[in-house]
Parts: sequence; structure tokens; C-alpha cells
Amino acid sequence: MAGRQWAVAVWAGLCVAGIAATAALESPPSPGSSGHPDPSPSGTYAVDCEEIADGIEHERAADAARPTPEGKVEFKAYAVPEQCADVLERRGLK
Repeated sequence: MAGRQWAVAVWAGLCVAGIAATAALESPPSPGSSGHPDPSPSGTYAVDCEEIADGIEHERAADAARPTPEGKVEFKAYAVPEQCADVLERRGLK
């Protein structure tokens, strides 16, 4: 019987934890906050578009040098900042 009481106590504890977590997630954001984290780090944040383009070119060259098994196709996607679009286009990486 003690095992059954222990299981009920653990189940009740998990239910209470779930209710508390749900309440915390559904509560409105505190005053003065937008409710979303700041997507950019605080302070100066510079993007080196040339470095990003160099990395993409290096990875593509490495992929081209590696043999690909017959019938296999690989696709890769890169997420880069919007302000780097002109650099990537100029280098033919778009």
C-alpha cells in the first residue's frame, strides 16, 4: 500500500508542477518588457559579410572536392544577415 501512496504523491506533485509551469507561460509579460528577448546582443554588434562569404566559399569548395556517391544529392541552406545580400550577390553566392 505504501508504494501506491508514493505513486499518487509523485503524480500529484507532477500535476502541480505542470499547472505552475502553464500559469507562468500564459502570464502576461512584466511591465516595461516587450515579452520577447532582444534578438541582438547589447553593445556594438558588427557583421563581417566578407568573412561570412569566405566561409561559404570555403565550404562549397570542400564539398566540391569531396566525392559524392552515385545518385546522392545534397542540399545546404545558409542563414545570413540581410545586410550581407549585396556582398553574397557580388561574389555569386546567392
